[in-house]
Order: sequence, then C-alpha cells, then structure tokens
Amino acid sequence: MLATSIAALAISALVGISPAASEAQTPYQAAVHLSGKIGSRPSGSKNERRAHRYVARQFRAAGLDVSVNRFRVPGRGRSQNVVGKLDGPGSCLVILMSHTDSVPPGHGAIDNASGVGVQVALAPELADLRPACDVWLVATGSEERQVTGLPYHAGAAALVKQVKNEGRGSDLRFALSLDEVGLGKRFYLRSPAASIRSGVEGEILSAARRAAVTVHWARDSGTGNSDHREFELAGLPGAVLEVWRGDFACHHLACDRPRLLQKPAMKRAVRIAGEVVKGG
Repeated sequence: MLATSIAALAISALVGISPAASEAQTPYQAAVHLSGKIGSRPSGSKNERRAHRYVARQFRAAGLDVSVNRFRVPGRGRSQNVVGKLDGPGSCLVILMSHTDSVPPGHGAIDNASGVGVQVALAPELADLRPACDVWLVATGSEERQVTGLPYHAGAAALVKQVKNEGRGSDLRFALSLDEVGLGKRFYLRSPAASIRSGVEGEILSAARRAAVTVHWARDSGTGNSDHREFELAGLPGAVLEVWRGDFACHHLACDRPRLLQKPAMKRAVRIAGEVVKGG
C-alpha cells in the first residue's frame, strides 16, 4: 500500500498534478476552494493567478488539452485565460466560459467561483458526454470592469481574438457564459438578441429542459454585462446563464462569501452545461 502511494505521488509530480488536483471536484468543492481557500481574486492579482493554476491543474487531470493564454490589462499588468479543449467528431465549436476574477473585498463565491466550479466539475465528464462539436472550457480573467476600469471584458476580448486567430469563428455555434449560477432553483438566460435564435438561445433552453431545470430567456439591457458581450459585439453568437432575475443581494459586496453557495443550484447548472455540450 505504501509503495502504491509513493508511486502515485511520483506520477503526480512528473505530470505536474497534485494529488488533490487529480481527484474530481464537485462544483461546490471547486467554488469553495476558489472563494474560501484562495479568496478575493481581482484582475492581475496573485490570487487570480492562483485560481487559474488550480483550474489548469483540474482541466489537465480531466484529460483536456490545456493552454494558458496571457494578455495585458492596462493599469493591471497581465492576466490570462485558461482554455481546456476537447475535440468532437464535427467541425463545429461550443464554448463554455466563466470569469475567475472577483471584486474585492468580496471573495466572489457566487460571482463567479460558482461558474468556474461548474466547469471544473464538468471537465472530467466531458469525454463521456460524447459531444458532437469541439468543446472549449475557458476560465477567463479580468472580466470585472468595476476593477479594471475598462469599457470591455478583457479576458473575453482576448478569447474572441483567439477564436478568430485559430480560424474557428465560422465554426462557433455559441459561447455561453456561466456567471453567478450558485443560487436558486431556476436561472435566467440573457443575450442582446432581439428574439430567441433557434441555434443559440433555443438550443440552450432545450438543454435546460432536458436537464429538468427552469430557465427563462430575457433580453440584455444594452449590450450585456458578462463575457458573452464581447462575442456578440464581434459578430459571434453568445449568451449568459445567470442567477434568477440577473442579480443577488451581495453582488460585488463583501458578503459574497462561500456560505452563500448552494449545492443543489450548482448541480442544476452542471446538468444544464452537460446537456448543452451533448447537444439535441
């Protein structure tokens, strides 16, 4: 038994995965790690980098092709996106993304360790879901414009650039932001579209029905206030799955702590995300 344990530790060290990271995490466990153990994660900070390293380890342990793509944030130094890729049999592409950064002094449990936690939990299940399209799971950086002072979501803008540089813009079915999904029994789906598009909002709403979770669509006020905004402004389809009615009492406040996280809500979000990547 001791020899087996030592061998496991040696293998983990060789591939750069800690023993804890090699164990599948529930969405709640991942969100508590991000918002409790790591804490507040403002743009360009040491804690944002710690959070991204954690996500990268989890994605690699799940067998995804992982890259860490860095970009400049004016006035904040450097941030990054962690991209975990799984190839499907088709040439189409579906992106699920969640921002890793938060607004201090809150610890960003709901906003948005909850969304990142859903992706961490989904990653080990991805191959077994047999998605028809290529899937990118992305933990974005520097989304919070209240912190960066920018008129755009920096991580999403860098991700849009990556999609175009890799020639995947025409393959993209949609980019879905998972943002504040750690509360409640139902969610909102938002986008700036004038009406529900069958291949975007319609597809996501169908996935929610298959997952037996109530999701209602509502048009964004203005151009949107999550990572999907940068995709839509670039002419690429995007939407956001978020807390019911789009807000909660501790939004961007010190009270956004791990105690707010609700395990059932996060499990519902994982079910929706799984149905999204499986497709209809």
